[in-house]
Amino acid sequence: MNNPYEEIYQKIMELSQAKGYATFDYLPDDEQGYPFVFVGEQDNTDQYTKGRVLGSTDIQVHVYAEFDHRSDVTAIMNDLLATVASNHETPHFRYQVVNSTSKMLGDQSTGIDLWHGLLTLTIQYL
Repeated sequence: MNNPYEEIYQKIMELSQAKGYATFDYLPDDEQGYPFVFVGEQDNTDQYTKGRVLGSTDIQVHVYAEFDHRSDVTAIMNDLLATVASNHETPHFRYQVVNSTSKMLGDQSTGIDLWHGLLTLTIQYL
């Protein structure tokens, strides 16, 4: 059986890579240059109806760049939002972005100052 949540996650990975962004489904090691995209956490909600199951997923897309490249982080987040929202299909499902939130965080976890952009996409599959 095909899993809509996994297909949506993989679609976001593919779209980000197609835009030319270094994209990972894990946090890469310190050797990775900036900026990069990490398609991370995912929360899924099923809604059972009389005839079928519908659902939505919240996927967090993280964008990291060095501290003096804040505009790169916001540009990548905006580009990914527009790209994912304008695509509506995985191999077996149709979907639509129904909500998004974004946040900018200072990050010093690597020993250098970084911007950490967090884009949360709420996506329903049809």
